[in-house]
Amino acid sequence: MLRRDFVDLSTKLAVARILGLAEPHAPRGLDVTRGLRERAPTLMPPYLDAHAHSASVALLAYHVVSNAPTGRESPTDGAVLIRRMDGDGIRRAFVLSTAYQMAADAYGTRTSETAEYARVRLENDFTAAECARYPERLVPFLSVNPKRGYAVEEVDRCADQKMRGLKLHLWNSLVDTRQAADLASLRRVIERAAHHRLPVVAHILVGAVPNYGPDDTERFVREIIMPLDTLQISLAHLAGAGRFGAQQQACFERLIALCGPDTPYASRVWTDMAAVLTATTPAGEARRLGELLPRWGLHRVLWGSDNIDGALEFTRAQWPLDAAAWHAIADQRGGALIGEA
Repeated sequence: MLRRDFVDLSTKLAVARILGLAEPHAPRGLDVTRGLRERAPTLMPPYLDAHAHSASVALLAYHVVSNAPTGRESPTDGAVLIRRMDGDGIRRAFVLSTAYQMAADAYGTRTSETAEYARVRLENDFTAAECARYPERLVPFLSVNPKRGYAVEEVDRCADQKMRGLKLHLWNSLVDTRQAADLASLRRVIERAAHHRLPVVAHILVGAVPNYGPDDTERFVREIIMPLDTLQISLAHLAGAGRFGAQQQACFERLIALCGPDTPYASRVWTDMAAVLTATTPAGEARRLGELLPRWGLHRVLWGSDNIDGALEFTRAQWPLDAAAWHAIADQRGGALIGEA
């Protein structure tokens, strides 16, 4: 599924988060967060945004010439990210490169691998350079399509340039772990990241895979996470793709069963709740989230904006637990994930 033009903002938010693409924008003159600000509980701002994105002029231009879907109206550089963080009271962000969009099989557009790799390198370099402007606040993560022949080379290159982690978006890259070749490519790239002690943030739910569900979550855990004992990984969107419907709940429940607090993997597997709570989250979804988060361990949950305007207010307004539970998430610094003391 790809983003097209949407009729209403709530649909735009939901689908945009599923694909992890650009942040949607409200119609001009409409403040969609006003009502949420008025009724949101007083919850401390999170220290860390563990799921932010950068986007260069070149990426936006590529979207235009390739007819790829995008909701971005302007680039997202370091200054834009800092302004958003300051507005929400956030001190630090993991900035996930969107270079994978330069090689997104989900778009149905391909060029030569040489030309594609040149675009991917430029986008990763853009993320590194923008984060270098604010080194105390922005932490750069490279990204690639793990199926590409140059993917391991790019991980090596970016590790040499002191990028701090790897972002993978399996839906954009159309990675189907039911297919041996895709699974092998994915394992090879993540092994390389683990070799460099680079943590991974991975969007693993692939809606293009028929009947994707908990068994696919389990395959990722057993084939990728369990064998790599040096791997530190955060599964984006609670192992889902935004929102918290039945599919996402089932996948998260399986993840809890496999990597919960009483398992050997608890110290190296994290999740982020980017785009899980939105302006239109049904009460039942929020209630189920409140039941499952403590089972996973609130200290292993990172908050993320996914560059959605008003994301923090959405989360605060729909938060299903008490302020103490929120504090456990909001106080996370992210150091354990990225190897800081």
